[in-house]
Amino acid sequence: MLRVIELNFTDLECAGFRAWPASDQREFDGFVLRSSNGFTKRANSANAIRPLISDLKGLVNRCEEYFFDQSLPSIFRIPSFIESESLDEYLEENFYEAEDHSLVLHRKIEASDFTPCKLAVKNATDWIASYSEISGINATSQKLHLDMLGRIQDKTLMAVLVEDGVEIACGLGVLNKGLFGLFDIGTLSANRNQGYGAKLLNGMLSWAVLNGATDSYLQVVADNAPAISLYPKLGFQDCYEYWYRIKSLSGS
Repeated sequence: MLRVIELNFTDLECAGFRAWPASDQREFDGFVLRSSNGFTKRANSANAIRPLISDLKGLVNRCEEYFFDQSLPSIFRIPSFIESESLDEYLEENFYEAEDHSLVLHRKIEASDFTPCKLAVKNATDWIASYSEISGINATSQKLHLDMLGRIQDKTLMAVLVEDGVEIACGLGVLNKGLFGLFDIGTLSANRNQGYGAKLLNGMLSWAVLNGATDSYLQVVADNAPAISLYPKLGFQDCYEYWYRIKSLSGS
């Protein structure tokens, strides 16, 4: 069972939206609709943020129209702290399949909790190049990712851990009103499970405290075993869950 943490979950969701900004975002009747030319489900989905009081069929139809107008698949993101059982059941009955069950983790942070380390701090273009190299992906495919970084309005840390001249690990941190979000954490495949991820996070969280953060959060897919093993060692605890519902081709 998830441990409940005294935290305003809606504020945490909104901080996450700001940290991963969509190119278009609007709110109506308990949903935040977000689209970004298809770059990640997180930025291209209808996000439930409060209990839904209107009729579900009408709400879902409006969301579907929004995505249809932008030539995007219809995706719903449902956090567990919303009374969403009726929405989840309705979507399932209408051929929406559940995908990417994920966890939101949180912890309070203080300077004494972490071991600072030297990190290379980069601009968005250079950080994308490092992220791509560390993740083993083609940097030329990351234009939409780079566009998203350019939309962030809050204070950011685009960090790379360098060991003996080699870029080993990287991460993106975004600070909003004391909440420090961690995103795109990665380690070079040959150097995983050697403590570099923890070292990177110690450095990033040290920076966050020095810049006024009091809390940190992150989102991780529930079957990501290495991450699920690492983050509790750094004091992160389960906060709430979320999952996506995506219209199946068979039901379209």
